[in-house]
Amino acid sequence: MTTDFDQLVLDKAPGGVIVTDRHGKVAHWTGGAEQLFGYTANEAIGRYIYELTGESTADWQAFLAELARNGGAYDYEGLRRQKSGAPIFVNVASKIVQDGPERKEFILLSKNDITRQKALRDAKHVEAKYRDVLESTPDGIVMANSTGLIVLANTQAERLFGYEPGELKGQPIEVLLPERYRNGHISHRSNYFVQPRSRTMGAGLELYGLRKDKVEFPVEISLSPITTEEGKLVMSAIRDISERRKAEQKFRGLLESAPDAIVIVNRQGDIVLVNSQAEQLFGYERRELLGKRMEVLIPQRFAAGHPEQRSSFFHAPRPRAMGAGLELYGLRRDGTEFPVEISLSPLETEGEILVSSAIRDITERKRIERALQQQKLELERANKAKDLFLASMSHELRTPLNAILGFAQLLNNEKLPVTELQRKTFMGHILKAGEHLLTLINEILDLAKIESGTVMLSIEPVGLAELLQEAHRMVDVAADKRGVRVIVAPSVDMYVKADRTRLKQIVLNLLSNAIKYNREYGAVVVDCAEAGVDKIRVSVQDTGPGLKPEQLDALFQPFNRLGQEGGTEEGSGIGLVVTKRLVELMGGAIGVQSTPGAGSMFWVELPATAAPESARAAIAAAAMPAAEQPAQQRGGLPLLLYVEDNPTNLRLVEDVLSFRSDLRLITCTDGVQGLDMARRQLPDILLLDMNLPGLSGREIQRQLREDPATASIPVLAISANAMRKDIDAALDAGFFRYFTKPIDINALQDGLDAALAIVRSNGKASAL
Repeated sequence: MTTDFDQLVLDKAPGGVIVTDRHGKVAHWTGGAEQLFGYTANEAIGRYIYELTGESTADWQAFLAELARNGGAYDYEGLRRQKSGAPIFVNVASKIVQDGPERKEFILLSKNDITRQKALRDAKHVEAKYRDVLESTPDGIVMANSTGLIVLANTQAERLFGYEPGELKGQPIEVLLPERYRNGHISHRSNYFVQPRSRTMGAGLELYGLRKDKVEFPVEISLSPITTEEGKLVMSAIRDISERRKAEQKFRGLLESAPDAIVIVNRQGDIVLVNSQAEQLFGYERRELLGKRMEVLIPQRFAAGHPEQRSSFFHAPRPRAMGAGLELYGLRRDGTEFPVEISLSPLETEGEILVSSAIRDITERKRIERALQQQKLELERANKAKDLFLASMSHELRTPLNAILGFAQLLNNEKLPVTELQRKTFMGHILKAGEHLLTLINEILDLAKIESGTVMLSIEPVGLAELLQEAHRMVDVAADKRGVRVIVAPSVDMYVKADRTRLKQIVLNLLSNAIKYNREYGAVVVDCAEAGVDKIRVSVQDTGPGLKPEQLDALFQPFNRLGQEGGTEEGSGIGLVVTKRLVELMGGAIGVQSTPGAGSMFWVELPATAAPESARAAIAAAAMPAAEQPAQQRGGLPLLLYVEDNPTNLRLVEDVLSFRSDLRLITCTDGVQGLDMARRQLPDILLLDMNLPGLSGREIQRQLREDPATASIPVLAISANAMRKDIDAALDAGFFRYFTKPIDINALQDGLDAALAIVRSNGKASAL
């Protein structure tokens, strides 16, 4: 078997043999070339060699020019790049060859790795030129060429990393790095040679070196490029900062143990150190703050003036509180502000003076201060109110006492010719003043019990129907004396959680006031209705003079009778105060709506509850609709049909109309039944609730308008929908009047009067 020595030499010769065309496209790629550059033949053939080895098109054109200038054969050295990105120095022997009868030209390239030889040459050159200078520096100095091989390490560097003299020469710089950093360092090193400049390595990062014995230690490194005859080198000045790091760790431990947030900045305002309390306080992670300006932690309105204040501190640094007497605020990452207290302290380091800011969130302290200030104001107001209360109470007690003592002295004076009639009159005044004094004392005692928290309540289901009727009977005499009508709406199915005795006291107080301060021959309407979820509202509406806005503001102040002190009506000015406190103790609320000249409506809202089992049968019976009244029995009076499914509202209107002698009332509780009754009875006036079971009030009105027999009947609406759009829509649809709940009795009477006027003008009523 004949050995093909040509092929053997081509494949096995040291280095790599590559054949390209004149454009640089690879035609042959030996195993040596694969070992040299890392590409297989399949990966390389067909591609341009300058793309594979880290060159440019311009580099290839320059090579062709040199090849032609040297007669088709050219030897040179150059920096190339492997597939991994690692740089290598190669020695290249190139020659133009021709193949075949067509004499096609190829370029034969033989390349050998001389990276280590280049490093040793560089080392010899640098050794002679820089050794003496570098030995005098206190830091470890390591110089490497563009392939990352060490060409010089001074004695301090060899001692620092634990190597013998000359042992580092020609080794990759990565032997001085921990294993976890080596792969990334190769690309960083290559990028540095693209744009070499003097700078600190890994600014803001923690860097570590690796000794020969595999022990790591923290380092600080500065890089400087050096241009030599052999090419560019990089000089690394390396300093062991183990002791400094220990001191920093100790200092950081002190910072972390501090209760306050600590932020340390330099003269330029850059943040150089923060503790974990600062991270929590401002909502940043430590890495997000380091290197940032201090102003990121300050609200925008203060940030502009902060650099000037910082410069002022560095001009005369001393420990002090920042912004003494000023309101200071910090700014969190989420944009929220919070009040802070800041203490400043200068820190002297090796190279510069820093300022340490101890920052404390005083939000809670400010809240407490505000609460204390508010409490102080409330105490001052309470003291003033107490003084005013005592003065007012003294006046109110002396007034009836003055009458009692005065008339008693007249009776006791035997020298005065007092007649029997005068004696009875004087005794009547004494009794009246005594009763007033007793009422006043009882109300004062009630108020004292409430304010001291000693009042006892028995909360239970209380039926409003029975209670309101009791209260009605108790004020009947007073109402009759003044000619005031008291109308109580039925509320048989309504129960509230309350103390029965105290609730009756509340209702009596409101009724007494409504009667006492009403106009002559006025009216008082007591109504009950649901108010929101699980609430019932009891309202007492009068037709008195009403209250002005400034009177409403002072309504629930003790002994404030709202200008009635000089009037004929006796009163203490405490009743409403006691009423309000009792309502609130029972979990309710009290309010008032008033129109000067028209009257007032006081209301009390209390939690609703279910009726006791024993009362449910009575409730069901009371809720039955009134019997239909035949048209033949209406006695010639105009007939009013009221369709309403709420028994309370039904009874209220029945009671209101019981005082009228010009109308006859029939009722029903269902929409379908109401429409049928309207068609059969042909009432003169129709009063409709808008939300009825079976058929809505709006639909009843529409069908009646379409029927000629019922089209002319005035239809009045009653609804809990008080929105303006609902009212306008009903009026536009042809309703004669629209009343909102709770019903204004006077407005209802006026509306009925107007409807009767229409009926009379049409001549529809039989006896007018």
